[in-house]
Amino acid sequence: MNKMIWIIFIVAMSLWCISPSMADVGVTDACQDDVKELMDKINDNRDDYTAESRRKAKKHLLDAKTNRLNPAKCRKNILEAREELRKGKRDKKKKD
Repeated sequence: MNKMIWIIFIVAMSLWCISPSMADVGVTDACQDDVKELMDKINDNRDDYTAESRRKAKKHLLDAKTNRLNPAKCRKNILEAREELRKGKRDKKKKD
């Protein structure tokens, strides 16, 4: 009987520890979807941005892909990538 209580206790603690990490995975999955969408946008609209801004944005997106366990850093990387693209679009319009 005592052994059974310990097994139930261990299983309950395991489930309790897993549930917060599962929530983070859902949040970072959304961030990873945003990374893919922005990467597709860069590839589809290459002519709208300077080569330098595309390169910097892709670097930030690569960093975002590696930040799977930290949604805040992933979002920050996406914002930095978008900022680089805005700068590149502005510079491209000035050049034309």
